[in-house]
Amino acid sequence: MAVAPDPVDVLDRAFAIAAQIGGAMNSALTERGLTPVRAGLLLVLHEQGRPVVQRELSQLLQCTPRYVTALVDALETQGWAERQPHPRDRRATLVALTPKGVETAEWMAEGRRKAAHRLLGDLPEADLAGFLVVADRLLGSFGPDEVRGAG
Repeated sequence: MAVAPDPVDVLDRAFAIAAQIGGAMNSALTERGLTPVRAGLLLVLHEQGRPVVQRELSQLLQCTPRYVTALVDALETQGWAERQPHPRDRRATLVALTPKGVETAEWMAEGRRKAAHRLLGDLPEADLAGFLVVADRLLGSFGPDEVRGAG
């Protein structure tokens, strides 16, 4: 007779998975001179596919405009992004990826795709679907402000 899994053991495994993935991600980003937060801004800009007003970035990242200003300053200093004047609003500033920023965002997206296929690609569809059910339930137990990057 099989012993039922202990929820504490399952949660411990989830933490272990998060730590392993987070550690690998941080190492890869550090090699490129990025932090996870700066990488997140690069990905948001890349996903938008166009220059974005800083005010909109603060909404997309769910942070203050002042924090976005500091992030953009850092990305601009490193050559990943640039500020551009808004064509119709003199008070607004657009943020756009530089070619280096586009290349880096594409590298991150490709790395994510490769990691997903390496880690999960050989699992049966039923196992993946079951994992999604559990993951969605766990994520749903947090408030919307507590779940960043989900979905």
